[in-house]
Amino acid sequence: MIKTSVLRYAAIGMATISMAGFAAASTVTFDTTGPHSNQSVHINNNARMDVNNNNNLKVTNANSQMAKTGNVDAHDNTSVSGDLYSGAASNGNTNGTTLKVDNGGSGAASFSMAPADDSVSIALTGPHSNNNVTIDNNRNMSVSNHNEITVSNTSYQTATSGNVKASENTTVGGLSSGDASNTNSTTTSVDISN
Repeated sequence: MIKTSVLRYAAIGMATISMAGFAAASTVTFDTTGPHSNQSVHINNNARMDVNNNNNLKVTNANSQMAKTGNVDAHDNTSVSGDLYSGAASNGNTNGTTLKVDNGGSGAASFSMAPADDSVSIALTGPHSNNNVTIDNNRNMSVSNHNEITVSNTSYQTATSGNVKASENTTVGGLSSGDASNTNSTTTSVDISN
């Protein structure tokens, strides 16, 4: 009588992810053993990967602008002809911020969860023999992604045209103050790939 006990245990966590270069191959052969023989084999294949990505990005864009035209004043004149004006004042600002975080090269993609290539062969064991084989294939992977991105865009703008003042004049032509203007354009793009 041949008595054979074989136990195969596979504990695989995530079938799509696990360890680069991990390709265990174990071969066990029992052939022509004597009567009342006792063979015991334990194969343990373990692979573990821990990935911790901590991305902390902070961008601050501050834009402070002031556009102010000069005062126009005609005072105590007999005759003021023509146009009196102050020049135009303007400010312009354009800001572009691009943030890209890619943790794809952290090793997770190359971690193979394929089970080990283990082989057990039992043949021609002697009478009353006891053969025990235990195979443990364990793959464990832990991925932790912490993405903290802070973007602050602040624009302070002031546009002031100059005062126009005409007093105590006999005749006064056109008085004008130039235009004052501010423009601001901000574009922020955030792309996260873990």
